[in-house]
Amino acid sequence: MSAVEESLTTWATTATGEQLDSGPTFADLGGIELVLAEAETLACSPHLPALLQAAAHPDSRATREQLGHVVAAVERGFRRPHAAWVLAEAIDTLYEQPDLLELCGGRVAPVIARHAEDALSGGQDPAYAHPAVAGLLQLSIAGHTNHRRLLLMLTEITGDEPLNALERLPLLIGVAHDHYNDSGLLDVLQRLEDLDDLPQAARNDARYELAVATLRAGLHAHDQDEVLRLLRDAALRLQFVADAEEGRLDARALGCALDAVFAFTGLDLTTPNPYHGDSARSRLTEIAQDLGSALAQRTAWASRMHQPRWLEARGLAEAAWAHLVAILNTTAPHLLEVSWYNASHVLTNILDIYQASRAVYTHPQGDNGLGTIVSPPIEAAFIRESGLLKHLHDALRTDPHITNHPDVGRLAAAVETRRQALESGAAAEPPGKFGAGQPRLASLLTLADPSPDLLAALTQVIDDYERGYALTGNVLLDRQLEDLYNRLARSSGWTRPASAYFSSLLSHFLRFMHNRFDAQPDQLGELTAYLGPHPEGERWLEKAVQDDCLQHLKQVLPPGTVRREEIDTASGRTDITYTPEPGMRFVIEVKRHLNNWTRNSIEKKYIAQAANYTATGPPFGILLVGDHSDHKSGYPDLADSVWTAQRSRSPTETPRLIVVGVLPIARPSPSDLRST
Repeated sequence: MSAVEESLTTWATTATGEQLDSGPTFADLGGIELVLAEAETLACSPHLPALLQAAAHPDSRATREQLGHVVAAVERGFRRPHAAWVLAEAIDTLYEQPDLLELCGGRVAPVIARHAEDALSGGQDPAYAHPAVAGLLQLSIAGHTNHRRLLLMLTEITGDEPLNALERLPLLIGVAHDHYNDSGLLDVLQRLEDLDDLPQAARNDARYELAVATLRAGLHAHDQDEVLRLLRDAALRLQFVADAEEGRLDARALGCALDAVFAFTGLDLTTPNPYHGDSARSRLTEIAQDLGSALAQRTAWASRMHQPRWLEARGLAEAAWAHLVAILNTTAPHLLEVSWYNASHVLTNILDIYQASRAVYTHPQGDNGLGTIVSPPIEAAFIRESGLLKHLHDALRTDPHITNHPDVGRLAAAVETRRQALESGAAAEPPGKFGAGQPRLASLLTLADPSPDLLAALTQVIDDYERGYALTGNVLLDRQLEDLYNRLARSSGWTRPASAYFSSLLSHFLRFMHNRFDAQPDQLGELTAYLGPHPEGERWLEKAVQDDCLQHLKQVLPPGTVRREEIDTASGRTDITYTPEPGMRFVIEVKRHLNNWTRNSIEKKYIAQAANYTATGPPFGILLVGDHSDHKSGYPDLADSVWTAQRSRSPTETPRLIVVGVLPIARPSPSDLRST
């Protein structure tokens, strides 16, 4: 054992869990001089990942020249890795170190590509194929190397390559197709599906990726008939995947989601008779139950299995699935007729699921170390527009800012005209006079000189729709969602359907917090004025915060499920309730806090009341606090302003879990801020 290996062993036996995660420093390896003396040997040994961690560790002290020698050794280690598993771990380590990735990512990419090519051609151990292709794909998506070499390599796969090199590639080929949309990749997946000598699980992986590609094509189609044709093909493929392997819960869940679309449109695959009335209600209830069961099992299995972090934006994917379950559970009991509006609503959720579950984490060039979520590029114009028209249609019936407006009749006619034009494939009428100032509305509707207040209400509907369903691409938000879900999932009360409903509510609440933290007071006119100073120098009431949150949630959750429970204009005390089905209620308690706060002070003052609202329902709730203290020295960031608090009123009671969000209000203008 070398001196560095002895130092590494000694460090590993005494290091804390956090230190093991962050890796050793040069000092932990015996000092930079000793590391330099053994760098070549270390780089070609199983300790290459540890050498990478030390080179990137913020507490490692080395001159630029010394670091250059270490990086040169690292590059030689990538050329001659000790084993395939060492290469895989080294690539993952490098990818999690943005500074080091920026320094040598472009130089190691050709080396990794060579490993992949050699493994596929039989010139190297086939075990190198998967880690090398995965590493090259990560570097390509992040922009550290040109993706064309990767695509050329993958599209030239014939099926004659070593089977051990091919059996784990279908998922990576599918991810490459998600992001580069090269049709040649689908031909390769078809070859792998038909390759009799390939293990059945690998062939099923290829079949699943072909089903997802067909789903993508359906979402991207330009009219209703083509959408449904492709979705039926995708559903059949998914059914074959689920039948072949009991563990393919991803295929089973997607299949249930598509069944919901077919139930709405009367195109169920098992019977020629369309669903109507009670049959439609029963079918959707059954689908929602099947989907909930599949997702619960999927969550339980996935929590115990390793999944490379870069492959999925997990928090957003779980939120998207949970929202779809909530939509189906809420819609089924109230379904009156088969409607493309409802089908398009489900499809927009499937689009979100596709983008979230197929998104990857990247560290692009120039990255600040935080990382970025990159979702597959897909226009899906017909699906998106149909979903937005459904959203406007619901707003016409439920939003008081719109339903009571004198122009609502013309707006309803415009929505219906546009919907019919979309479904028939006919060209849309030219936009009205407001088109230049409202391009998103102009692309949807034709209205002659609508009133400014109606335009403002419509714009808010569109803004809330886009914020409520689209991926933000913000890694902080995704990580925060994931952390909150992990904490909530420890509760014995975290069972479906309550968990699905609360996950959906929590996702939209956190998006609200995220948006309002960055928003200017004039973002939505009077509705968000409370974010800035009161025009008359007074204090904002709780009602101002509650009104904004209420309107946001009403636009992104099923119509009729969100309402104001109490109004007390004297004290400003108001609550928001979300009732997705009879007997199941979640409460957002809204408070205003006038002084500087800490987590402990907020919990001590407000948590008891918020927890009390969960006494007769699921043990989950939300507390929204408007921070009305003096912000002239700034205020805590979003990461420090959202957390989960626990309260039990007796030793035997299931702990009540309250998600707390503190939103700074009455903020001074930037010029009024002062340093401390």
